[in-house]
Amino acid sequence: MMKRGLGLLVVLGVVSLIVLGCAGLSGEVMKPGPAFVVATPVVEMSAGAKVLMYGTGFTPKEEVTLLFKDAGGGLSGISGAVKPAPVPNAEGAWAAQWDCTEYLKIIKPGTAMISAVDKDYKTLAQAPVLFVAAPKKPDAKKK
Repeated sequence: MMKRGLGLLVVLGVVSLIVLGCAGLSGEVMKPGPAFVVATPVVEMSAGAKVLMYGTGFTPKEEVTLLFKDAGGGLSGISGAVKPAPVPNAEGAWAAQWDCTEYLKIIKPGTAMISAVDKDYKTLAQAPVLFVAAPKKPDAKKK
């Protein structure tokens, strides 16, 4: 009786593997979703501050919309502020630089998120960036 139960279990296991294994053989290759990387994950909040970023796996020639959410919850669209425009090449890759100097007045220090979103503002990929206050300059009057 024990051998028959074990044999039935093996047969069911093999049939399950065949059925489940064939379900994924429809000829379609699963493509990973877009990846997004901030190459400068720590940024000092001073004039000339820049954030370098890049993405892969995006739809070629379809401009990427970038949203920035600072540590205080402030949300800004930054696609127009990055150079060059984040338009993926034929392989779905792009790279850009954001000179965030103009945004320093509104950015709060702390961990912020930059998100790549689709035309319906659904998040495709995101990455954190830490904004740190610039060191205080020594007072020139003290001697």
